[in-house]
Amino acid sequence: MKTIKASGISKRFEFLSRLSLQHKFILITTAAIVILMFIIGYLAVERERSILYTEVEREGRLLGETLAIPIINDLIYEKLGLVEEGGLLDNYILEIFNRQDVNLLYIAIIDEDGRVMSHNDITNYGKVYTDPLTINALKADNTKVQHFSHDGHKALDVSVPLSIGKKRWGTLVVGISLKKVEREIIATVKKIVFLTIFFLAAGFGIILLLSRRFISPITLLAAMMEKTGGGYLDVKVDVKGYDELALLGERFNSMIERIKQANEELKKTHEKLVQSEKLASIGILAAGVAHEINNPLGGLFNCLRILKQKGEDPEFRAKYLGLINEGLDRIESTVSKLLWMARKNEHKPAQVNIRNVVNDVYSFVEYKVRKSRINFINEADDNLNIFIDPHDLQQVALNLFINAIQAMEKGGSLRVRGCREDSKIKIEVRDTGCGIAHENIGRIFDPFFTTKPPGEGTGLGLWLTYEIIRNYNGEISVESEAGKGSTFTLSFPVEK
Repeated sequence: MKTIKASGISKRFEFLSRLSLQHKFILITTAAIVILMFIIGYLAVERERSILYTEVEREGRLLGETLAIPIINDLIYEKLGLVEEGGLLDNYILEIFNRQDVNLLYIAIIDEDGRVMSHNDITNYGKVYTDPLTINALKADNTKVQHFSHDGHKALDVSVPLSIGKKRWGTLVVGISLKKVEREIIATVKKIVFLTIFFLAAGFGIILLLSRRFISPITLLAAMMEKTGGGYLDVKVDVKGYDELALLGERFNSMIERIKQANEELKKTHEKLVQSEKLASIGILAAGVAHEINNPLGGLFNCLRILKQKGEDPEFRAKYLGLINEGLDRIESTVSKLLWMARKNEHKPAQVNIRNVVNDVYSFVEYKVRKSRINFINEADDNLNIFIDPHDLQQVALNLFINAIQAMEKGGSLRVRGCREDSKIKIEVRDTGCGIAHENIGRIFDPFFTTKPPGEGTGLGLWLTYEIIRNYNGEISVESEAGKGSTFTLSFPVEK
């Protein structure tokens, strides 16, 4: 049973915790007003009840004690034989009862034994009362007020001893109905209920106005903050007034402006880092680039020397001029690729063939691959395309190739695979190099983290790779074991 109760309480708290601040404010404030109005209403009804009961008791005492004086005189006159026994008292009691100044139920005079000496109802003459009210009244030496129930309503029994000094002739009892008092109390309750409903409605309206004035701006500010959480910074809170909420709105707007400026600075810094990493990558490949240019240059010089010696022969001249043109085309192609790779590019995503990009990047690292006795294998599917900026994909491939080459100083194998799996495009770059130490696996994508000697790496290559892939909602993961190589897996969502 206790478990069920605890579960119910926890569900209520869970329900409250899910409500918005505005709804909590309305709910709690309304509940507080209801409770307060209930307490005030209850206290008002009890106070009204107490006042009415006290007033009726006072009137009953006053009536009983006032009637007792002439009744005692009549009893004395009757004992002395000056008046007819019972006649004067009966007429007096009937006259008082018929006035109905208060809601009288009965007026009676009873002797010491509880026998009725006089009554407003003549059928009660001579009866002996043995009820608790009468017994208590006969025992009392002073005016006594007792409560009892009559026909489903409350009533008062006021008893006044008929005595002078130690001489007692009997007791006057007066019954007063509280039916009228109960009606007045019910009328008061109805008024209080009506006023409570009115004040609740008015209070609820005030609560709504206050919630809109004080809670809605906070809710709006929270919604604005939620928008900024997604990277959307073109938001501004409408500031009204000069209170604390207005100050909060101004501070929020100021914070957004500072974030925008910081983002602009960060973007510029990021672009500079990207450009510097590109140049650093090209610097690492400088020997290969020089080889690509020096080979055709050497051939050009040989051709020119031979042409100087045997340039008169048209057929011979045409042959070597063709070779010169071929060498210049090769140099131009290499320089064009180099410039295209190094330039600051505008972000222009397009459909790019992965296998072709891998081959283009390989042309830059071919010299180092061969020099390091590395076997390069491109197993990307021929028709596998991805929607990405070509420069970004080339930069990613170049960074991974350079890391793989540097990890295989004694030769090895560099294999690239690319395929489509369900709704993702996956690219896998696997090498058989020295691998990554277990303690460094979680840090390789941190900016400026590198295990290479000073001057041989910036520590930005894998970080830049991670940033580029993340910009296209992609993922990158690595599996590596020291001495057994590394496998980098790139995953991109398929554009629909």
